[in-house]
Amino acid sequence: MLDIPLIDWQVGYPFTVRDACEGVLIMGGLGSGKTSGSGALLAKKYLELGFGGLVLTAKEDELDLWKSYCKKHGREDDLVIIGHGSDQYFNFLDYESSRPDKGTGITHNIADTLKTVIKAGANDGQESDKAFWDASLQQLLVNAVDLCLLTSDNIRFKDIYKIIQTAPKSKNELASEKWRKDSYCFLMMEHAARHLNKHPKTEKTDSLARRLHIIEDFFYGNWLYLSEKTRSIVEQMFFGFGDRFMRDPLYSLFNTKTTVTPEDTIKGKIIIVNLPYLIFENTGRDGQILFKYIWQRAMQRRQIKDKSRPTFLWVDEAHYFLHDHDIDHQSTARSYRACTVYLTQNLPNYTLHAGGGEKGMYRFKALAGNLGTKFFHANSDVETNEYAADLVGKELKWMGSEGQSMGDSASFNEGSSQSLLHIIQPSKFAQQKTGGQLNGYDIEVVVHRQGIPFTSTKKNHALLIINQKKI
Repeated sequence: MLDIPLIDWQVGYPFTVRDACEGVLIMGGLGSGKTSGSGALLAKKYLELGFGGLVLTAKEDELDLWKSYCKKHGREDDLVIIGHGSDQYFNFLDYESSRPDKGTGITHNIADTLKTVIKAGANDGQESDKAFWDASLQQLLVNAVDLCLLTSDNIRFKDIYKIIQTAPKSKNELASEKWRKDSYCFLMMEHAARHLNKHPKTEKTDSLARRLHIIEDFFYGNWLYLSEKTRSIVEQMFFGFGDRFMRDPLYSLFNTKTTVTPEDTIKGKIIIVNLPYLIFENTGRDGQILFKYIWQRAMQRRQIKDKSRPTFLWVDEAHYFLHDHDIDHQSTARSYRACTVYLTQNLPNYTLHAGGGEKGMYRFKALAGNLGTKFFHANSDVETNEYAADLVGKELKWMGSEGQSMGDSASFNEGSSQSLLHIIQPSKFAQQKTGGQLNGYDIEVVVHRQGIPFTSTKKNHALLIINQKKI
């Protein structure tokens, strides 16, 4: 399976399923042909070979694009659309609760999922404070989720929301009869305590009692004694996300019933999450990152056999959909035959959405370093072109020199010396053909791959021509 060729490069050594499993990064400026060129070519090959896949959407026209791909390559029956106005749903809490690991395993699965989506849309602030805010948010989520699991077999997001919304904020509030009567958080803990008191002590009830004691210690202790400012910040981190999930379209899509799961892609389905970021903004981003993260974890649980079907994650405008665990997923994706394809215009897009500055650059390099094949289309961004040129590498070249001096008599001299120069100058990337009638529909793209060099160049890079009319 892994050695099946997908693309027979004209420069030698094909792009195989193995290469696809090592991940792909496509970068190119507006109108460079990254979608209609290398993107369309890869989509064609993945669909023709029967890959299942998850497609995230940034623009409104991406749904129609993938519908046309599936129709053209005989995969219309495999298309599943989850989004505004669709009849497909994914109750992520039921899904996580039905996982084989029980007790605290479920609690932390759900808390980690919520935290990942929340953090993906939050400003990290000062690095020195990041660990503190992360730990505080994690504690809040774990205890709220565990309280739901103690009191009900069917956990619902609205219950998590109400627990956090009505958690005690002061000693006076905790002592108030009105608060005790109205607080969903307090009533849930009281319900759990009464239920446990009705049953004889067993190993199971002792375990449940310990969990309840930990929850009570948190809400009546750690949470209560946080400073008002700190508690308010952590609450707003949650509610900024939670308010979007309590409203449609996210509430209906992800909190009601389940008709599609990430595992459907293993069976060959093409799932499109049609909540375009540029239309739905943060709501669209949250819903798509939620599904993306759960899908990535589902792929990591796969039991791979020799003929296991590869799956793909396709993300155009990928910088909008980054989260803290992308790097970890990509470092092992090859083992699970999960073929990542990220498309974006330039490096600054990534670094800005990955935290900005030096931090954003390190996160980009860590992720890009785990994407084995990179396509560089025409680009006018200096940083991106310098990154591409540095990746291709440098070599010693002889440079001629000449000089003259004027004194009592004129003298001229010539010489040469070796200099370490880019194999492809950064400025050359801005000059590549971008397709269309003017260029005979030819798109020029520099491909860099890890592993076996191209036969034509004896190096790990080559200039390829992709004709839009022949895809």
